[in-house]
Amino acid sequence: MQSHGATPLLDLASLGWTEADARHFSPFAGKGLVAGRVTLEHTHIYTVRTASAELLARVAGRLRHRAAARRDYPAVGDWVAVDPASVHGRATIHAVLPRRSWFSRKVAGSRTDEQVVAANIDTVFLVAGLDGDLNPRRLERYALVAGESGANAVVVLNKADVCDDLAGAVAEVAAVRPRCRWRS
Repeated sequence: MQSHGATPLLDLASLGWTEADARHFSPFAGKGLVAGRVTLEHTHIYTVRTASAELLARVAGRLRHRAAARRDYPAVGDWVAVDPASVHGRATIHAVLPRRSWFSRKVAGSRTDEQVVAANIDTVFLVAGLDGDLNPRRLERYALVAGESGANAVVVLNKADVCDDLAGAVAEVAAVRPRCRWRS
C-alpha cells in the first residue's frame, strides 16, 4: 500500500461520508475494497483518502473499459471503492459511487465531451473583487452553474476597502439574484 507520510486514522464522516454513501458502498465492502474520497487528480493518477491512509491510485481496467465518457471517471470529491493493495506502486479504483452534485466543463480541445471537475460539493463560494473587476453577469453565470450542479452558491465580495460605492456594488449583485436559482 503506497501512502504519503504518516496518516492518522480518520473518521470518513469528517470528509463528508453519509449514510447514503454507506448504502452505495455496501456491495463493495465484502470484496475487500475500502471507501475513499478522491482529493487530487492528475492525468489519471488519483490521490484517495481512506480512513487509514492517503493512497496513490489508478482506475481499474474494467472501470476504464466501462466508461462511456470522461464524466464516468473519478473526479475530486468523488467517493470511490478502492483496493488499497499496491499494484505497480498504486492502489486501484474499482468503482465511483453515485454523485449528489458535480461541476463540469467541456474537455480541453475540440471534443465536446463533459469533464467533471469536482463532485459532491455542498457549497460553492463565488468570490468577486470590488477593485474594478466586478461583473454581475459573470456572477450570474457562475451562480447558474452552481445551481445546476446541486450546490448552494454563496457570493463573497472582497476588496471592499478599495470600493468607492460599496452600497451600489452590493445592490448591483443583489439585482442579479432573482434571475438565478440561488439558495439562501
